[in-house]
Amino acid sequence: MEIRLRRATLADESAVRGFHRALYVEHRGSVMPAGLERLFAYRAFEDVLAEDVRAMLRDEDVVVLVAENDEGPLGYISGTIENDERREIRRKGLVGDWLVVERARGGGIGRLLFETLEAIFREAGCGLVEVATWPFNEGTRAALGALGYHEIQITYRKPLGD
Repeated sequence: MEIRLRRATLADESAVRGFHRALYVEHRGSVMPAGLERLFAYRAFEDVLAEDVRAMLRDEDVVVLVAENDEGPLGYISGTIENDERREIRRKGLVGDWLVVERARGGGIGRLLFETLEAIFREAGCGLVEVATWPFNEGTRAALGALGYHEIQITYRKPLGD
């Protein structure tokens, strides 16, 4: 079945919110060690989720791509461009979120989403692409390595009480 990629619009808010929720609830829950949820938690998660998705879709500087076939949406990726004149490579693409629904994984959709976003960044004059993932997300870390990405930095968090 043919996979189509297109830039998401406000009409895709429900599908993108579903992807966003799957990424930050189901997927995160399947890869995150128990007890770390609090380090990532929001007080009113559903409100934050809706606000984030609406903001992404309304911001012309944010690229949100949706992969779909005749059965419906299969995944998404989002990204923005950042400029830092102090850097040797001054313009970079930042990948925000990336998810392919479980039933469609392993078929090249994730690679297609990444390569399409990379092409958009390249066309916009970016000299590199940066993406972050959780250190315990072994599947995504392996996928990013297969796509040619290198681990550069790991972020640590520690709660300081209630």
